[in-house]
Amino acid sequence: MNGIFDSQITGGKRYDLAIIGRRSANATFIDSHTPDAATQLIYGIDPTPLVEDETSDILDFMNDLIERFKTNVRLKMSRQLGQL
Repeated sequence: MNGIFDSQITGGKRYDLAIIGRRSANATFIDSHTPDAATQLIYGIDPTPLVEDETSDILDFMNDLIERFKTNVRLKMSRQLGQL
């Protein structure tokens, strides 16, 4: 199904194969210390808060996700570096 559109593979760009490779890499890198629980993994964002609240701003929504990700990375890196 990944190669359904010719435009995805025309001119030598094999997006159909790259998608499977990325999903496989995600499944491997999700947890570095245990065997893979899945062969492929797709990351996604739940847009429900944007749909449920018409006054919500997509830029604020995305910025909040980025800030939470940034905070999580800093915390994990600090732990790894023995700073916590």
